[in-house]
Amino acid sequence: MRKQKFAGWALAAALTTAAFPARAQQDDVPILRPKNQTTKPINATLLVTCDLACNWKLDSVAKGRIDAGGSANAKVERGQHVLVATTEDSLDKVENEIEIKTPDQIIVHISLQPVRNTRLKAEQQARDKADQEVRDKAAREQQERERAAREAAAEKWTDPATGLMWTKKDNGSAVNWQQGANYCRSLRLAGYSDWRLPTIGELQGIYDADDAGWHVKGNLQLSYYWQWSSSQGNASGEAWTFHFSAGLRTSNILDNSYGAIRALCVRRSGK
Repeated sequence: MRKQKFAGWALAAALTTAAFPARAQQDDVPILRPKNQTTKPINATLLVTCDLACNWKLDSVAKGRIDAGGSANAKVERGQHVLVATTEDSLDKVENEIEIKTPDQIIVHISLQPVRNTRLKAEQQARDKADQEVRDKAAREQQERERAAREAAAEKWTDPATGLMWTKKDNGSAVNWQQGANYCRSLRLAGYSDWRLPTIGELQGIYDADDAGWHVKGNLQLSYYWQWSSSQGNASGEAWTFHFSAGLRTSNILDNSYGAIRALCVRRSGK
């Protein structure tokens, strides 16, 4: 019985000893791994055509000139690329983004004519707008001149017999002689600034006995029939005034402001 047990132990030990070298041998076997594979760059041929004569660039690198309807070639790698073409006068420009995925021939058609047409149309519209603005401005200026002429005509009257230009209205309120002279001297009317008080003879010259109202020519609008003149009256410190209702002259003291005397201004036309 003991011999049998011993034999079993010996057999087990032998088997265990035999297993260790085999495992060590297995651990020494090198592990095979796949080798690194390098990807070759994909090269494609880019064929560029242009409808107008143009200069073109690829990724900011100048590539030269293409005739209208002509073409040019370039080698490109895989990835994104930017193609820019401009007309020879540099006024029109097209920019395209190209993505290369396969090693094929890539054809890119550059259409500059539509870009040029759009620019020319916009420029023509701008010129038309500017011309219209000039015409509108000229029309407004003409209307303003006509309006000013109408207003001037309503503000003055020129006696065809004497050539004297009269204000259409007097000052409208009672003034003494100095106030009346100052009023005419500072008057700015119908584009003129050389107005003055008339002489007594000039006042008498526009008296019209046949005219209704204040008996004055030119349909002048008087606010009262007494009007100052620049002529000295009968005595020092006096000036002649004219009565357009009665058609007579009267000498009044210069500081007379209570007699409701007015100031009608005149100038020599053509000056």
